[in-house]
Amino acid sequence: MKRIITILIACMFSLAGCAFQTTNSTGDEVEKKSRIEIFSIQDELLSTIDNEDTINNLLNNNDWSEVNELPEGLTPEYKLLVYQEKTLLAGQDPNKERGYELIETIIIFEDSPYVIEAISSEVVKNMILPSDVLTFYYELPDSTIENILDIINS
Repeated sequence: MKRIITILIACMFSLAGCAFQTTNSTGDEVEKKSRIEIFSIQDELLSTIDNEDTINNLLNNNDWSEVNELPEGLTPEYKLLVYQEKTLLAGQDPNKERGYELIETIIIFEDSPYVIEAISSEVVKNMILPSDVLTFYYELPDSTIENILDIINS
């Protein structure tokens, strides 16, 4: 059921024009900027990442395996807040700062390959969905966890 809802949400994004690229009034594609804020679990800001290559590398979830639930006894270690530049609306100046909106939160656990990905309810505008529908659990390969921790600690 979660997978069906996820597919429906993805279709809604593609139809609503909420992709990473949008078109300005001249017909040129304008790529949305992203930013990740990394916090300790005690809400201390550790770093901010705004390099698009690093962000794409960090969020590349092609090798993330979805699981139904997490094992007991996991200790949260980091919280990643993923932001995306707001969508350029008709009539807006593409050169003007548009601000960012939270699109997802990722929780990384200490000494564990598991993560929680919680999609922000603000991403799904005009729909009321329970938070569990927008929350996903993944097991990551060791190499991906190492890559994420390297990025966090750099």
